[in-house]
Amino acid sequence: MKICILTYDYPHKKTAQVYFGLHATKRHEIDFMIMPFTKRRARKVLFSHRPEQFVGCSAKDISNRDGNIIHQYNDWSSQIDKYDYFIVCGSNLIDKDFANSGKILNVHSGLIPMSRGLDSFKWAILKNNKLGNTLHIINEEADSGTIIYHSETPVFPEDDISTLAERHYQMEIWMLQNFDNLLKKPEVNDYESNKATMRMDIDTEALMLQNFEDYKKKYQIK
Repeated sequence: MKICILTYDYPHKKTAQVYFGLHATKRHEIDFMIMPFTKRRARKVLFSHRPEQFVGCSAKDISNRDGNIIHQYNDWSSQIDKYDYFIVCGSNLIDKDFANSGKILNVHSGLIPMSRGLDSFKWAILKNNKLGNTLHIINEEADSGTIIYHSETPVFPEDDISTLAERHYQMEIWMLQNFDNLLKKPEVNDYESNKATMRMDIDTEALMLQNFEDYKKKYQIK
């Protein structure tokens, strides 16, 4: 299978994790399509539920070692028919026609359509909803499209919020590394539909942290 990873023209942890996991299987030809990286304004949070992303190696670093082709994002229309799938590891806004092509795979860190939008991990804990990740084929609507696979994140009695967040993130990476196997055996659950969420503010985040122990008691594996 020939795939192309969508990412930034900048060092990016998730991109490296997904690439090296896919590369190790020797099942795919892998190239990159890069978008310009714009440094984001620092945002104050009480708890960082994802590891720092803009560290490590870049797509160009990997290509220098492994010989992958690197495309510029503005050339997507001439490249779309050359690949079976494009995999989102990091991106800015994606053009509408590209998004609706049916060839872009993403893992959203929430259970679509119950959990859509930003800070899905935190909102799930606050709202007492199940945690999980969703492999889907994107369309122009945020965290929508064709759902391929739901994977609920297990909660254990020994967990604190940091260990749970790490497991949740690692399952997201695993799903991208194994997308081809998940495509062969789809698993889609029936969840209620909710509106997409925005970034969680500090005061709401404090309430989420206060709710964690009750959340864990509700969902932990006995």
